[in-house]
Amino acid sequence: MRDHSQGQVNDTRIERLVQDFLQIDIEFNTILPKEIEQLHYLLDDIPVADKGQRFINCKLFPRVIYNLYWESDITMGELSHTLSVPFSTTTRMVDWFVANGYAQRLSDPKDRRVVRVALTESGRELYRTVERYMVQRLRQMLSPLTAEEQIVLLTLLEKIAGALRDTEVKV
Repeated sequence: MRDHSQGQVNDTRIERLVQDFLQIDIEFNTILPKEIEQLHYLLDDIPVADKGQRFINCKLFPRVIYNLYWESDITMGELSHTLSVPFSTTTRMVDWFVANGYAQRLSDPKDRRVVRVALTESGRELYRTVERYMVQRLRQMLSPLTAEEQIVLLTLLEKIAGALRDTEVKV
């Protein structure tokens, strides 16, 4: 074990952090549907074809719209792979987006069997609405911290996110 007093992190502290993250994950998965429900109220002004069926999968919705926004003309297969969900789940989500005018299916000029998906302008506006809401919620979560603490935390989280993106998970 490394001695924390010399500026190094010991295994016990890392173990506690892992436990904390696991607990946060449990709490986050409990809170996320409530956050999405709050988002529903925010989106009430946005028309949908079926008011009774806002989103098929509340936890998956933000990931789907994020990928459709940042990956132009993504294939259904690529979207399914990126989301790590079955193709049928991706199809149901995309069906909702298309039925409500937020996305469109496009044919692939090189392969007729391939279906691509792209957000419409309404879908892009929906993404921007979701993004504004998430930024507002993050600002609220950071509000107990001083401006300096917020900068330090965000800098560290950006480094961790970068390391996670660059690291191939080996099982």
